[in-house]
Amino acid sequence: MKQYALFAGCTIKAALPHIEMVARKVLPLLDIELKELAFTCCPNADFRSTDEYSWLVVAARNLALAEKEGLEILSLCPGCTQTLKEANMILKDDDSLRARINKRLEKIGLIFKGTTEANHHLVILHQQIDILLQRVTIPLYGIKLAVHTGCHLLMPSRIMQFDSPEQPKKLGELVKMLGGTIIDYPEKTLCCGFGLFGSHKGTASRIIRDKVESAYLAGAEAFVVPCPSCFQQFDRNQLVAKRELKFEYQLPVFYYLQLVGLAMGFDLDEVGYYHGRVRSPELEEKIKSLVKKAVVNI
Repeated sequence: MKQYALFAGCTIKAALPHIEMVARKVLPLLDIELKELAFTCCPNADFRSTDEYSWLVVAARNLALAEKEGLEILSLCPGCTQTLKEANMILKDDDSLRARINKRLEKIGLIFKGTTEANHHLVILHQQIDILLQRVTIPLYGIKLAVHTGCHLLMPSRIMQFDSPEQPKKLGELVKMLGGTIIDYPEKTLCCGFGLFGSHKGTASRIIRDKVESAYLAGAEAFVVPCPSCFQQFDRNQLVAKRELKFEYQLPVFYYLQLVGLAMGFDLDEVGYYHGRVRSPELEEKIKSLVKKAVVNI
């Protein structure tokens, strides 16, 4: 079992604690030990646009905490992953800047050396698919899922180096490992629109409408995402958009590790499904029937 420093990020801690809960349940069963460190905000791109130097100091502090423990970082958020990876790359490549940052970090007993890596949990799980397959006890046969990888896990590709931004496949591969059926849909690579919701709510609502209608009409029963911001857009903001634009369809959303938990034998309540605002009684019954069939076949 390999130990990682868990980086849950602010959005999950503040708004989606059930995602952290399911991560802490599921990942140790996949030979991933999680350690809690005193991480702060990553911080995000909004912070960077205001003060890039301070953005680097805060990111370097997070990286230095993991380095001090001799651990790599496992992130639950693509945005946090992007920040930490890019800051790591910048500081490794710039001796002068790294020295300036370390003068600040020395005041709190830390130093950035560039000896750790930060990765999203999908990257790590994709590297150990054999272990994932061994832990699946209730394959999600017949569950039709629309994959949405999102933007931050894919771009900029020179930093993230996870999958093709134009034709992402790896999240779909990981869903197939759980027995799920991947539904292709025309708006698959369209941004979810979460970043626009605060400033251009109408545009963000139309994006989510187009995504939902595209996936629903293609036959999907739910979305699957690896990102807390995308999760909020497909969950809470889908209902806001539906109320304003009055479109007909709706689809619930799963964070990927929730599906892993279901495939490992946890029930809907145990993976935090009922914390979501968009529900599908038909899909819930379909998932429950998979558990009943598995019990009968034991």
